[in-house]
Amino acid sequence: MNFHAFINALSENSLIGETTAPHWPYLRRVMGEVLRDDAQMAQTILAEHVAILDAIIAGDGAHAEMLSRDHISRAAKIFVQRLQAQQAASEEEMRQRPTRRIK
Repeated sequence: MNFHAFINALSENSLIGETTAPHWPYLRRVMGEVLRDDAQMAQTILAEHVAILDAIIAGDGAHAEMLSRDHISRAAKIFVQRLQAQQAASEEEMRQRPTRRIK
């Protein structure tokens, strides 16, 4: 979370903070889910953050944008896959439950 706040501050664009603020509770959920059950994910995310920051420091906005979009897209895919897996597990659990007949 601190990385994202830092990048926002670097932008000196108050509109970014204003428009993203209502979405942070949902983004935290996505971030938490992406990090859950994957010991390597924290290192992967750190490497992505470092690469984004390096591009910003180098003044390469186009590269920073591309890296940021890739970072967001990958996280979104992981989140959707996990939600789909949870839904499938829930549906399977429901199928396994014995049905009761009402007389």
